[in-house]
Amino acid sequence: MSNKYADELWLGTLGNGEIRWVGIGMTNTVEEAASRHQTTPVATAALGRLMGASLLLASSMKAEEAITLRLLGDGPLGGVVAVGNARGEVRGYVHEPQVDLPLNEKGKLDVAGAVGAGEFCVSRSLSNGENYTGMVPIVSGEIADDLVHYLLTSEQIPSAALLGVLVEKDHHVAGAAGMLYQLLPGASEESIQMLENRLSQITGISQIAADSDSMEDLVRNLMGDMEYRVLEKRPVHFRCTCSKERVGETLISVGKEGLEDLIEDQHAELICHFCNEHYNFDEADLHELYQQAK
Repeated sequence: MSNKYADELWLGTLGNGEIRWVGIGMTNTVEEAASRHQTTPVATAALGRLMGASLLLASSMKAEEAITLRLLGDGPLGGVVAVGNARGEVRGYVHEPQVDLPLNEKGKLDVAGAVGAGEFCVSRSLSNGENYTGMVPIVSGEIADDLVHYLLTSEQIPSAALLGVLVEKDHHVAGAAGMLYQLLPGASEESIQMLENRLSQITGISQIAADSDSMEDLVRNLMGDMEYRVLEKRPVHFRCTCSKERVGETLISVGKEGLEDLIEDQHAELICHFCNEHYNFDEADLHELYQQAK
């Protein structure tokens, strides 16, 4: 069942242009990730939030650049990975998609318990071919707090973030959204106070996403009485970069010896971590790869 409105990422400013904001409606995208990986509700929530965080961070990058986020926690999920770019394309996976935990003391999905303690790792792939990686300790495992902590510690940008995924008992994603507010240099006390007041009134972004009828509605419901401008809109969707050709390159890299064993078996199947797509190679395919191997 798809959500009633298309997933989008909106960028804009608040107040007198002193606060930058990025909002994402991503219900369909998270639903697709959940159905591809057959995740439990708590795994869906962790993966969806991290995918949202990667899109929020990538929103200020160039189109061909990407952000990879890794939650390297000691919880039962065993780690969560998401890759997002400025074009609104995102993919991700959870090491242990079948993890199930009781609800936390607030009666919500225990994402923090599933993630555990460890490192929040941010890697940027830039258009000039350079890669930068920054790591900070996981502060809560709820992901939005970890994103804000990373931005303040590594990039000295005071921010506020909201990330939420509402999963029904039948594992269907009813609402998923993210919001990032960043103070621009010279933001006035008045603007900061206005934002703090509004944030204290928002009880759950995932429920707001589920109750909204359009992206416009979602942004309006999150902003309340704050005056905001929308500067740009981008579509958001789940997209993996894998293909049979790329997976074949992985097989070529095992070398002639490894391929001989596979040819004996007359068949090989590889599964993409990020999208769970299965690629089958028959004997003829394997012989062809063998010719290309060193």
